[in-house]
Amino acid sequence: MSKVLILFAHPALEKSRVNKRLIRDVKSISNITINDLYEEYYDFIIDVEREKKLLVEHDIIIFHHPFFWYSTPALLKQWEDLVLEHGWAYGSKGKALIGKKMMNIITTGGTSQAYTRESINQHTIREFLLPIDRLQNYVE
Repeated sequence: MSKVLILFAHPALEKSRVNKRLIRDVKSISNITINDLYEEYYDFIIDVEREKKLLVEHDIIIFHHPFFWYSTPALLKQWEDLVLEHGWAYGSKGKALIGKKMMNIITTGGTSQAYTRESINQHTIREFLLPIDRLQNYVE
């Protein structure tokens, strides 16, 4: 059975009904590890070696976060910048994540109708997720 790592990043979890429930409902599943970045790194000082070890130990990596201002929360972006290093996650010697599967679980404050070309956002969720998709494809 594949081991799943959920990189959970929500800076205001107390305000979220959906994310609290999603996390609560998977906590008891044996092959899932929840890495709550805001709980672990409330001071934004990321233990890069710990994070790399978690990535190596899991087969599937899920980025779970609210969709804030068309992007990820700040701590998840910092995590990406520090952990996914050249020579480790990408580049000619960066092979640590090859073969891993990565995906997103996101929540939004808007309905699906708010994410169409004709809506206030003028783009689909898929279009807004393109930078995250590219990051994941680049290191897989």
